[in-house]
Parts: sequence; structure tokens; C-alpha cells
Amino acid sequence: MKKSPIRRSKNPVSFQQKQKQQLMLAFGFYAVLIVIAAMGKLSWSIVGWYALIGAVTYLVYAKDKQAAQQGRWRTPESTLHLLSVLGGWVGAMMAQNYLRHKTKKSEFRLAYYLTVIVNLAVLLYLISGGDISQL
Repeated sequence: MKKSPIRRSKNPVSFQQKQKQQLMLAFGFYAVLIVIAAMGKLSWSIVGWYALIGAVTYLVYAKDKQAAQQGRWRTPESTLHLLSVLGGWVGAMMAQNYLRHKTKKSEFRLAYYLTVIVNLAVLLYLISGGDISQL
């Protein structure tokens, strides 16, 4: 029985292009946070929180990747998702892409995207001052 050929996109995105896109998304997100804070719609402490939790999340992913390679104790996936939902999703995105970690498990990726949606919904709520109609 003949297998059908694998269909490939006519314009596949290279790994380097994907890295650049995600880096631009990360910088863009932080830039938007800074602009919103400068407009007085968001506390500067929240901007600082996003930067801090993003860096911590990246480091936790890096530690987990190293542990996986060395057969040591791993960080629970629930911890990685908790960090993402608390605002570390940008650091998680960068770690997944640059470290090529946690990219193959579709269940994990789905849960990750849900944490991003939940976090952004909470952020919109904070920006609106608790009144979504103000957005």
C-alpha cells in the first residue's frame, strides 16, 4: 500500500523566523504594557511583575530542560502552567522556542495556550479597572 506524500506548506516558516517572530511578540507585549502604564491605566508594579515572572519562568523551563537531559527530578507541568497563568507566559513561550522544550506534547501546548488566554483576560480586567465596559 502506497503512503501519501507529506504535504508541506508552500512557505514554511524556518526555525529562525519563528524565533524572531516570538521575540518580536515578547518585546511588543512588554512595550504595550509600558505604554499602558505610562498612560496611567496600569500600575508600574504590574509591569515589573510581568518582567520578573517572565524571567523566572524562563529559568524554570531551562532548569527543567537540563533535568530532563540528565535524567533528574523534573518540574511538574502544573508548576509550569501556574507560572504561565501568573504572567510568565512570555518567558514560557521564549523557553519553549529557544530551548526547544515542551513543544511536542499537544496536551501541554493546549494547556499553555489556555493559561495565556486566562492571563490576558485578567490583565484586560485590571486595565479596565474592573469595568470591562471601559475597554
